Amino acid sequence: MGKIVCTILLSILISANIAIASETAYEQHIANGIMLIEEGNHADAAAKFRAALKEKSDDFKATLYLGAALSRMNDKEAESMLRKALYLKPDDPRANLEMGIHYINNKKYNEAKGYLEKAIKTSDETELKDAAAEYLNAAKEEGKDRKRWAVDISLGGQYDSNVSLNPNETPLPQGISRKDDWRAVLNLNGRYDFLSTADADGSIGYSLYQSLHFQLSNFDISYHLLDLSASYAITPSISLKGVYSFDYVFVGGSGYNSAHTVSPSIIIAEGSRFSTIVEYRYRYKDYINSDIYGSNSERTGSNHLAGITQNISYSLINARIGYAYDRDLTNRNYWDYNGHKGLIGIEFSLPYRILLELYGEYSRKDYDGINPLSDANRADNAYTLSASATKELTDMFSITIGYLYLNNDSNIAFYKYDRAIASLFVNARF
Repeated sequence: MGKIVCTILLSILISANIAIASETAYEQHIANGIMLIEEGNHADAAAKFRAALKEKSDDFKATLYLGAALSRMNDKEAESMLRKALYLKPDDPRANLEMGIHYINNKKYNEAKGYLEKAIKTSDETELKDAAAEYLNAAKEEGKDRKRWAVDISLGGQYDSNVSLNPNETPLPQGISRKDDWRAVLNLNGRYDFLSTADADGSIGYSLYQSLHFQLSNFDISYHLLDLSASYAITPSISLKGVYSFDYVFVGGSGYNSAHTVSPSIIIAEGSRFSTIVEYRYRYKDYINSDIYGSNSERTGSNHLAGITQNISYSLINARIGYAYDRDLTNRNYWDYNGHKGLIGIEFSLPYRILLELYGEYSRKDYDGINPLSDANRADNAYTLSASATKELTDMFSITIGYLYLNNDSNIAFYKYDRAIASLFVNARF
């Protein structure tokens, strides 16, 4: 019995000594790393903080200091390491300060402002608050001279199990082709900021979506969108935004429809993590008859939509939950409907500059009149699930893979369908 007790005591003593030795090594690595940072030797400092993390994985202090050292070196891993530190302690003022400094050094002034403001708000240290305020002023000044234009281009391919893909939410033919095909896709988005002040912003943008199918060229889509956007901050927490847009769609080389859209909204910021968007949208759609879609003009009319979206931001995670009601009024009552939509989307900023996006949506549409294909009023329930992952290769280039599944369940057999779309895109930002 005595030997057993001695063995247990010896094991405890050895474990304690190992723990003490590990703690001592951790503290030494941290202290040496801080000293090396002060000397400007950031590469050796980063090595010390990596060694500290080997002693204590997921340690906040070692993670933060490593991110700071990498940021001073302009290392690509710096952002993901600082994000990890913010994930461990979202309200830490020094972590927010370091992230703000990192974004300023990379000329991302708008991204820097929120972190610097949070550092000022959460810190009790006068020296840190003063440093954050100085950087914040610098971000605002530099931001005034920032590039006013931006162009995003995506080139890629898709496989669609049920061809008639539409860009954004633009409605396309209701008679689903039930044919599969590959297509090449070009997405181009350009924007120019003609107004940028502390309280107001204004910009104009143009978007092009072009698809070219390998076999089903009648479903090739050319989508053009021109929009004008403006916002004004009434208070630091309440902003008004307005958007006007005009879009035109060609299907198979022929005009399919055009639309004018006006959308005012109010944005309410509830602290640094939450915001609510309340939106109204009016859209007038003009559908064009063609050889393929001879009765297309029956769907010409207006759409009224009211919706609310709650945005949630927590360190490396951004989420949104929303609901919208819309009323469609057309030239034929069997195209008129009352619609309800619920959605949820989540974005994860992962290490190695990877963004993971998950999205789910449910919509219900109840049509007014008797559908010509049946003796009943049409009612559709649609479910949409999608996932995508984007890997930033550089500040300019990225690659995206995605998958979308859509199921439309209708009480009229003609409108029932499933669709699966797999995508691969290479993206460039200028």
